[in-house]
Amino acid sequence: MKTTKPTICHVVLSLGVGGTERLVCAMCRYLRRNFQVLVCCLDEPGIWGRELRKEGIPVYALYRSPGIDLSVIFALDQILKDHEVDLIHAHQYSPFFYAALSRLFFPKARLLFMEHGRHWPETKKPLKNIFNRLFLQPLTQEIVAVSKEVRERLRVYEGLSKGRIRVIYNGINPPLRISAEERTALRRYWGIDHSTFVAVTVGRLDPIKNIPLFLKALVLVRQKIPIRALIIGDGPERNYLERLAVHLGLEKAVTFTGYRKDATRLMQIGDVFVLSSFSEGTSLALLEAMACGLPSVVTEVGGNPEVVADGQTGFVVASDDPVQMAAALYVLAENPFLAQKMGEAARHRFEQKFTFEKMMQAYQELYYQMLGQSPCVCLRLEDQQCVV
Repeated sequence: MKTTKPTICHVVLSLGVGGTERLVCAMCRYLRRNFQVLVCCLDEPGIWGRELRKEGIPVYALYRSPGIDLSVIFALDQILKDHEVDLIHAHQYSPFFYAALSRLFFPKARLLFMEHGRHWPETKKPLKNIFNRLFLQPLTQEIVAVSKEVRERLRVYEGLSKGRIRVIYNGINPPLRISAEERTALRRYWGIDHSTFVAVTVGRLDPIKNIPLFLKALVLVRQKIPIRALIIGDGPERNYLERLAVHLGLEKAVTFTGYRKDATRLMQIGDVFVLSSFSEGTSLALLEAMACGLPSVVTEVGGNPEVVADGQTGFVVASDDPVQMAAALYVLAENPFLAQKMGEAARHRFEQKFTFEKMMQAYQELYYQMLGQSPCVCLRLEDQQCVV
């Protein structure tokens, strides 16, 4: 039975552990105030999909077959009709592809395509670009990129019209800051002296994150000063990276923590956050580091240069250049006052530009615009009423 609230269906690959998936879950929980919300996963639901189900948010898994699985279009169409969906929010290209085609059978639903980040390396596919421009784009009401760089890559590698793509930066809720006493205790637990300079990174250990760059930079820095590194996360590259660290003589300097639910708490024992990726959208881990008051050293890819103010909140270095990364780490390690000043500036920049509330305000205004409705002012009451 249709309620008075508009219904939004998020279409994703899955809701396993990852930055995009975490953001989608946070959006769903927030949007329940003003909308009916459900999620369709092209593949498996994942651990976070099962958590959303426990919270009363419907999560469907379509278990897509390899290649182009046309049955997904019809399965998605049926779900849209059953829930009388008003708006589809497709996250990343494959969900966008299937969501757009499902509108051929259920045109009532408006479609928003949101691109979080891009694969690396990318190649141009002229026929795909023509298909996207002439067929999928007309089926889409709004296209959002999480950075200007992602917008440009949608134009180049997907053939979408740049003028149709708006930029809305990712945002997060500021994490809880740990006390000085807790920070000292955590460093002691991990065998780190209070005076040791610590570089930390957080993320899935995947080739696109280019952790070898981080390790090679550490080797160069350690030729001049002691430095420790904490690599928080897990993934397919972990065994290789652990072997590489031993090969580079870093076995006592680098700690691999594995996946940690308390990653944001643990990153705060660091003195600098490092992002060595080949490609990024708007990194949630980077935003968390800024919110915690950490300066950053990041590669000049994706949204990184748009998030980090080079020379003010951290340093932006060339991609895959260990010498530049080592130099930036050395400057911060040798100048604690500068590192502290950059960390404070990073926290201020986060508060001004990258909060979750700011992001969700932008999306809700866009939703209402797409639905032809006036924006609602949400009253955070137990009955979750919405006043126009």
